Amino acid sequence: MLLAAITALAATLRLSRIESLPPADGYDAAYYGVDALQLLRGETPQVMYLPNREPLFSYLVAGAFLLFGPSTAAIHLTSALIGILTIPLVHVAADALFNEEEDLLQQWGGPVAALVMAISYWHLNWSRLGVRAILVPLFAAATIAFLWRGLSTGNLGHFILCGISLGLSMYTYQAARLLPALVVISFAASAWKHGAITTRDWQGLAMVVVVSLLVFAPLGIHFTTHPGSFSRRIEEAMVVETGEATLHNLQAVVDQARETWLAFSFVGDTTPYSTVPGRPSLNPFLSALFFLGIGISLLEIRRPSRALLVSWLILMTIPASLAGKGPTAKRAIGTLPAVAMLIAVGAIRPWFCVRRRLAGRPEERTRWLRAAGIVILLGGFAYTGIRTYRGYFIVWASNPDLPSHFEAHISSIGEYIGDLPDEQTVYLSPELPRHPSIRFHSELREDIRGYNGRVCFATPIQTQSETTYVIVPSKEASSLDLLTTYFPEGKMVQHSLSRGHTPFVSYHISAGARPGVEPLYPLRATWDNSIQLLGYDLGQDAYRAGETILVTLSYLDLEPMAKRYTVFVHLIGPVNPTTGQPLWGQNDSEPCHGFYPTTSWHEEEILIDRIEVPIQDDTPPGTYRLGTGFYDVWTGQRLPVESDVACSESGVLILGEVTIQAGD
Repeated sequence: MLLAAITALAATLRLSRIESLPPADGYDAAYYGVDALQLLRGETPQVMYLPNREPLFSYLVAGAFLLFGPSTAAIHLTSALIGILTIPLVHVAADALFNEEEDLLQQWGGPVAALVMAISYWHLNWSRLGVRAILVPLFAAATIAFLWRGLSTGNLGHFILCGISLGLSMYTYQAARLLPALVVISFAASAWKHGAITTRDWQGLAMVVVVSLLVFAPLGIHFTTHPGSFSRRIEEAMVVETGEATLHNLQAVVDQARETWLAFSFVGDTTPYSTVPGRPSLNPFLSALFFLGIGISLLEIRRPSRALLVSWLILMTIPASLAGKGPTAKRAIGTLPAVAMLIAVGAIRPWFCVRRRLAGRPEERTRWLRAAGIVILLGGFAYTGIRTYRGYFIVWASNPDLPSHFEAHISSIGEYIGDLPDEQTVYLSPELPRHPSIRFHSELREDIRGYNGRVCFATPIQTQSETTYVIVPSKEASSLDLLTTYFPEGKMVQHSLSRGHTPFVSYHISAGARPGVEPLYPLRATWDNSIQLLGYDLGQDAYRAGETILVTLSYLDLEPMAKRYTVFVHLIGPVNPTTGQPLWGQNDSEPCHGFYPTTSWHEEEILIDRIEVPIQDDTPPGTYRLGTGFYDVWTGQRLPVESDVACSESGVLILGEVTIQAGD
């Protein structure tokens, strides 16, 4: 009944307002939503290892979508239910570890550890964020619970369950890859207890190894057939940098390890997306019991359970100590069950010492001391629960910037685009169509044409269907100015969202409309019969050394392109004595600064690309030419260019001349 009450308390904290808090899915959670939709539609070929992440959480989200329908709430509900299930498993694991204790720890260790998990701000926070890391505490607790049950009873069924749990943990999150080491430590602790590894232990270990390998086999085959996938994500997050000196990398690891240990009780993560900035994982009351539990465990290190808890704590902090990207509390989340059990040791074990010292004294003289201790513990846990509730549901939830941290406006844009008719052409700026929130909330709509209006503009030469532009004016307003100029007959709709959400604008253009694109300098040229230049604009005709030339190029796509080409604009003059080349300024980049590569262009579509060409500081005064063209970045080969009205040399089209004036 006590465990049921604790689990109910945990469920209340994890399910309350789950439909609105967090206020949106955010980048990571939306990724799992995209995974789940693709899994349900059969669009994900590599189901054993999704891009850069293990798949189990995505499968669970897909199951939630089947039951409740695709939604942000279903993603968060999935992680909340995992968090709730972790509570009784921590109770079972603590019961197994403390099964042979001779004092109150045997009776109360499980309930106290479960209560700590239930009211922990650390676990509550990550239970509701909708990310796969929340699976690590569950599988860590389950693996140890089944293993220690097997070690104490010799029941092969427990070892089989341990192997299943250990194998499945590999499908959760990179931090879980250290759990096999924890299993080995557990067997070593058992051998220490018995003085030797028994035949029964060897049989149990063999069963765990065989079963876990069978469960892990599909993912293991993937890692074998896809070299690099096993370590790619780990390498991306490591504080150790290739090419840096050993001393530098060592110092980086030491600094990160210090931050990891400070995050338990002193200074926590500063990312408002995942926590109250600076709030440590444990409050002062839990921190005191935590350090007391560590101290007692070190003094009693000969006990297998204490040795395991200390080893568990150290082992599962390694991911946080080596990873420099992402919240520390997330990287160290595998320590949570051990932390809860160490707190239980710190809360209960001192009673044994106190009772032993007071043995033989009159009952009436010790009753008040026991009562005071109980009041302190109950008061501390009540304080923890209240502080957790206030920290999450009041302090963190009232942050006015929370919707922005979770990119709620992007989710709203995705929902809006998802509601547009399929036959409608949709342009989006400056948010990226591949953003997981856009993809998830638009129901994986693949025909969104994304560009960045800060540096370019895209439009059909004639709209074949109703066309809608979705613009975020606070991030770029130039698209709206161009739309009202090119399509004055269009209709603009302002989408005013709730407090904290960035509003967006939709601009609707009817079918058959043609934009009034008229470059200041009309010029016709064609590259490889695929790209046609319509003309260009210059910010001005004369510049000084050190200034920047603004060139606007207007292209028409003649046919779809399978390659991504780089466009260049060169300032050409006399031979530069420093380089031996006639270049005095250049800009080489993919169209739209890479936001709208040539593989994304559509036939009969105009792209207006704004390019900045910095002029070298030592450029002498004189008349210079501007040349442009395209090339394959992998081969360096330029596309052939043809023009009846402009000069071209070796794939370089000469646009015109500019004057570089002498300085003041």
